[in-house]
Amino acid sequence: MSSPFRSSDHSRSTPRSSPSRQRLNDSRSGRVNGHHRGARESLNDSPARQLWDEFNRLVIDEDNAFNRSLDIQDAEQAKLHREALDRALQEHEAVRQSAERAREQLELEIKREHLRREDEEKRGVEKARRELAEEEAGQQRRQLEEATRQEEERKQRELLKREQEEQQRRVEAQKQREEQEKAERKAAQEKEEADRKAREEAAARQRQQQAQKRDPPLPQQAPPPPQPRNAFTTSLQPPQPAQPPTAQQQAPTAQSQPTNEAAKHLVSSVQEREAVHRRYLDLWQRLKVMRKSIEQQCQAAGFKDLGNWRRDMRSRLGQLNKVDRQANVATLRKVRAVLDQAARMTEPSVDASQFIISPDQPPAPENGNTRMSGILVYLLSQLAKGAIEQLITESSVDTAMADPIGVLLCSIFSLPDYRCNGQSLIDVLWAKYHRVCPPLFGISGSENTEQGRLRLGWEAKWVDGAQAHYTRMTGLGAGFSALTLRDFSKSRNRNPAPNRLWWESMARILNLGPNEVQPTHYILVKAMVNDFTPRILQIFASAGKAALRKAVRDFPQIGPRNEKGGLVSSVVAVESMQVTLQQQYGLTL
Repeated sequence: MSSPFRSSDHSRSTPRSSPSRQRLNDSRSGRVNGHHRGARESLNDSPARQLWDEFNRLVIDEDNAFNRSLDIQDAEQAKLHREALDRALQEHEAVRQSAERAREQLELEIKREHLRREDEEKRGVEKARRELAEEEAGQQRRQLEEATRQEEERKQRELLKREQEEQQRRVEAQKQREEQEKAERKAAQEKEEADRKAREEAAARQRQQQAQKRDPPLPQQAPPPPQPRNAFTTSLQPPQPAQPPTAQQQAPTAQSQPTNEAAKHLVSSVQEREAVHRRYLDLWQRLKVMRKSIEQQCQAAGFKDLGNWRRDMRSRLGQLNKVDRQANVATLRKVRAVLDQAARMTEPSVDASQFIISPDQPPAPENGNTRMSGILVYLLSQLAKGAIEQLITESSVDTAMADPIGVLLCSIFSLPDYRCNGQSLIDVLWAKYHRVCPPLFGISGSENTEQGRLRLGWEAKWVDGAQAHYTRMTGLGAGFSALTLRDFSKSRNRNPAPNRLWWESMARILNLGPNEVQPTHYILVKAMVNDFTPRILQIFASAGKAALRKAVRDFPQIGPRNEKGGLVSSVVAVESMQVTLQQQYGLTL
């Protein structure tokens, strides 16, 4: 079979032949129908010859037409063959390209699978390495915590030991002074009594001689009965040597003034405490109005950083921890950076004096400027609100978490840049405390009646049961101690939450009668003492030990009892602290 790509002119190697052409060739060679050429020549001019020539031409024309038809058919067939070959080549090329694409796709899938396996292996190795690093870090952290705990325990034991030794020395010195003063007073009294008797006898003899019949002697007036004193209240005042009444009246010392001031707070009436409580609740309402007003003004002015600053401070409170003090210092700096920006904004402004109830120094002059940055006061209020929530959520579970919160709050409210004419704005914090925990401020009421809860102003969700309320009280009590038991002796700033606030709160609780105490009071006492015993002894010395003795030994004896006659669980928890203090601090009450 010849190739369709060859030209049609070369499709045949020899010219085609037909019977008529063969006869014609025979006639030309000298033979026609068996006669020789010589015999033909005589017939050239005959009609038969003409017919024969005509016939030959017809045969030749038919043969040529036949050949042309064959050539045309061959050309058409060759064209069809070429078109079929072209289609076959196109189909072969399409199949080849499809095979190439399939091959490339398969190679890509193989490569992708290979990369996926490598990534999985890398992630597995990285995960194992990370888990190993976390385990090592956790082990180091636990070792650090254990070392820190042991160091703290050692320091606390040393502190307690030094405190006990110092207390013993003071007791011995005081005992010696008392014995010496007692002997001196006794000698002076004996001498004075002898002189007085001698003068009285002489005067009596003289009067008897002059007016024996006219003026009978007057009966001697009985001395007034001694005033009852509360043992816990008087323990706040250090023992002082006895002095003649005239010396006490004419020469009061400067040191007795703060003692008398603290005693005045301790013996305040219920009506006075409730009046102060209502003032703080009114302040709490004013703070709500102020926060809403500042938000509206900032929104109207297009100031969008207020919400970001508020959320930033709330998140910083959540970053505080009880182990890493350096991290807490860094958190304090970040909170101060936000407050410093707010302090530089003069508008909107507020009158800060309306948020101060108990100034920590004499009032400022009348012409003093009490306008402050409203955004600063707003953020301080939000900081106090967020800290209260943090105490309720975290310190209620672990009371040690209250300490870093107390450090941050006291540090912020003690800074001069955030004061109004030198007055701290910490009352915005106490207003919230009065709202959520009135028993700390001597406000009592029934925990079992709706009227009592409204009077106390608690925000506890009683639908969750009393346990939720007691959990909240634990966090708030620990937070109160963390705020009011701070040592500012080495600080240039004034303590915004003086230590006397802790003493007043504890005294008001421990001086309650058997018919006034409630389980909440015992929850608060335990939370206020649990992690703060070393600080109580450091600040109040022997008076602090007396307060602890009354709190954990005497106070549970008047606690409420259950239906079976036994002490309720909160009272038992406080009573068991005697063993805890003995084991942790070596303190025997």
